[in-house]
Amino acid sequence: MQARKLRRFESRSTDRLIFFSDAVVAIAITLLALELPVPEGPGVAEFRSSVADDLDHYLAFLISFVVISAAWRQHNTAFRYAERIDSRVRTLNFWWLMTIVLNPFATKLLTTEGDDVDTMPLRFGFYALLQFLANAAILAMVRRMSLQHLRDPDVPPAFAVAEQRVLYGMLAGFGLSIPLFFLTPFAWVLWIALPVAAGQVRRNVRADPTGS
Repeated sequence: MQARKLRRFESRSTDRLIFFSDAVVAIAITLLALELPVPEGPGVAEFRSSVADDLDHYLAFLISFVVISAAWRQHNTAFRYAERIDSRVRTLNFWWLMTIVLNPFATKLLTTEGDDVDTMPLRFGFYALLQFLANAAILAMVRRMSLQHLRDPDVPPAFAVAEQRVLYGMLAGFGLSIPLFFLTPFAWVLWIALPVAAGQVRRNVRADPTGS
């Protein structure tokens, strides 16, 4: 009876962590839209010109929306089979949440007026570093839950392997883009290419969950 009650309490703690994390992600992704500039102009031509002038803001919003959505998807995948958590997972989760709430600030930093030649690698590099740390936190939580047997023992082995492969790929992509920004302003293409590749890996696992 005591063991059953303890498992119920541990499950409740895990659910609270997941619900709280979902709420923080929802707020962060909503704040992105609040930073969008509103087009102005008395006529159609002026309105279109205003939209064109702020196109970088809209593009940054779109990129960050996709990035935060991908981060939530990875968090959801990591906790899909979680039965309980420990203090290490809880701490790592709060570090992950810190990277999430900083995303609106980092997005605004991407569109800050300034000398692109001098500040672009720093602004875009900081954004990439933030995503690198987010993926590192997820990977650390996944490894911790696996090593401490905090997940359901029936997790498909192919699923666990593919999950870590996706996270390592994201780490490599965002990490590589940081020095590349000092060579080319188009290093952000990796931010789009990698989520697409990660999605393909997940689709392959779903199609063949046994790994055969």
